[in-house]
Amino acid sequence: MVRSDHTLLWFPVVGAIVGLVIAAIFVGGGIALKSATGSIVLLIIPVVIGAYLLATVVTFCNVALALCVSRALDGHDTTVTEGLEAARGRMDAILGWAGIQLIVGGINALLQALLREAGGAVVSSIFGGLANAAWSIASFFVIPAMALDDLGPRDALRRSVNVVKARWGEGVTGTAALGLIFLLGVWLPSIAVIVVGAALTSSVAGLGIALIAIGVVALVIGVLVQTTVAATFRVALYRFATQDVVLEPFQREPLESAFAVRSRRRRGFAR
Repeated sequence: MVRSDHTLLWFPVVGAIVGLVIAAIFVGGGIALKSATGSIVLLIIPVVIGAYLLATVVTFCNVALALCVSRALDGHDTTVTEGLEAARGRMDAILGWAGIQLIVGGINALLQALLREAGGAVVSSIFGGLANAAWSIASFFVIPAMALDDLGPRDALRRSVNVVKARWGEGVTGTAALGLIFLLGVWLPSIAVIVVGAALTSSVAGLGIALIAIGVVALVIGVLVQTTVAATFRVALYRFATQDVVLEPFQREPLESAFAVRSRRRRGFAR
């Protein structure tokens, strides 16, 4: 589906470009203020503002992408402008969810720092990994819920948790499989090409630079494709879990098998 609708690939591009601009302005500005005044507060404030704006941009682009993915799954043509305009109508929810993400991330980082002091790096890393995994699972369907059902951040999180409880296993299994596919098919080969190119720069500079460029381009393309494919999978998964509809190019049997343990016990969906 991504091959047939290249529009979907532009949302991660827009998010990345705007995100880089925000990072350059606020992180760079914070570092400049810290260097000029020596005040750590003047570093923290711009960085926090930049982090919130970055979370807002990412959420905005993800909501726009989810809206266009849903339309594409229904067989409609999509445009970047259409997705961005539709996401603008959900701006309150997007701003709220960006704030929640920032707060949760800050609390997790603070707890990890305290645990690092009390119990060491291993305990902190274990806690951080478990906390991040739990939050990722609980919030797995927040973006589709905000995009497709026009829910606010709290209702979207509640809906996401209910979907996960009713259909446990599908989201986690599917995204893990996608991650493994891209790791073996894109990340490792691209990194290998970059490493070989770096090794050749001292002896065959032209070839080495060319290989590094190829590897970097492959990584960038991999990020765009993986982000878009994962968003497509998540939207199709959400609509299957909440509406019991199977949309092309997906098939019912693979989707149902991902839900096997829970779906035999619980056919209902708690809203």
